[in-house]
Amino acid sequence: MHPYNLRYLFYAVSPAETTFDSIADVKDYQEMMSPTMLLLIVVSMLLDKKNYAFNDTAINYITVLLYLLFKFSGNLMGIGLYCVVYEKVHLFELDIHNPWVWFLAFLTQDLIYYLGHRAMHEFGIFWIFHEMHHSSEYINFSTAVRKPAYMELGSTCFNLLQAVIIPPQLFMVHRHLNFIYQFWLHNEYTPSLGPLEYIFCTPSNHRVHHGRNPYCIDRNYGGVLIIWDRLFGTFAAERKHEKIARSIKFFLIAKCHMRDENGKEYFPGFWNKFCSIFAPVGWLPGKKTRRFFVWKHLEDTTEGIPEVDYSKPKYDPETPFAEKVYSFVGAIFLVMFYAEINHKRMNMGYFDLSMQIGLVVFAGETASDYLDRQYVMINPLDVAYLMRWYSLPLVLMTAMSLPTLAYFKWRDKLALSKEVTGRSPDG
Repeated sequence: MHPYNLRYLFYAVSPAETTFDSIADVKDYQEMMSPTMLLLIVVSMLLDKKNYAFNDTAINYITVLLYLLFKFSGNLMGIGLYCVVYEKVHLFELDIHNPWVWFLAFLTQDLIYYLGHRAMHEFGIFWIFHEMHHSSEYINFSTAVRKPAYMELGSTCFNLLQAVIIPPQLFMVHRHLNFIYQFWLHNEYTPSLGPLEYIFCTPSNHRVHHGRNPYCIDRNYGGVLIIWDRLFGTFAAERKHEKIARSIKFFLIAKCHMRDENGKEYFPGFWNKFCSIFAPVGWLPGKKTRRFFVWKHLEDTTEGIPEVDYSKPKYDPETPFAEKVYSFVGAIFLVMFYAEINHKRMNMGYFDLSMQIGLVVFAGETASDYLDRQYVMINPLDVAYLMRWYSLPLVLMTAMSLPTLAYFKWRDKLALSKEVTGRSPDG
């Protein structure tokens, strides 16, 4: 967590230090920068509490743990497939130590990121790989790490396009650095950066990307460079006098069952419903589309988008202090559990590894549901800890936390019952 490493957030690296002879030598820059990112999130929370909601931030924390847990598998599949494809289809050998080749890989990775990112917003079925990232009503450093664990699956097919010319070592380096650069773009503090806005992705133009105001829809897909948006017509500058609202919640399954004002289905029958998930995400019968690359996008992205109702408060359910403490302590142990898996995963059997990953996923999902006030009968987080019988502190923590959790759930159900029926569950 050396201060010198902050430069990676801004892609401030040289070709010489980020060029490796073999794929095995490539540093995992994402893993290396994770503690720094976590520290920046904590500092940001302390300095700007109003831009963080406890439940929302806790869920972001859980999603990044799951993302990191599966990143290994996703990277293994992605880079393994990339190496195979590169060996079969690359047109010529490039000198990886040539700075111009390094720069070419940088441009190629950023263009491919633009295409993949745009596809996830416009090409129906690909939205499922990205919807989680846009489901928060906040934009802060914790939002930057709000990524689904299966996101790597959606980007792999686009990454393979680089295999025609880019060696795997350079592909991996720029893939990591492109991801890291986008972390600092998620903030409300940084103003417009003047001339840099014409070339680079900045917090200002990325705030537009996360907006649900009509002019923000399907805009500013770039990762490091904003020039791709300017070239392909998807750029929009932030409007100083129009407050941007966040959160784009649009589920493809819900789209299949949408009805018009007369109650008639937009997509009657199985076949029409099936085809609708491959159409542009916001498409409905009657909306005009235009082809881009291998998919279609809406000609008018503002059509049918309602104006923002600023009177509605942001998502921020009240969480008692005791529950915050409980969640914080549970999160620490969840990190310990994740760290142990990550440390031993290469030496663990397939069944043992699958079971322990399953416990973390189950625990994380349950914790998310609980923070979202979607109750379950038991807390698998505690079960996961209890199964690690050889760790006495975790067993003691479980013994103390189960009654606490039971009390929290009973109290909230009691309050809900009184609100709905005017009496207690026992009355």
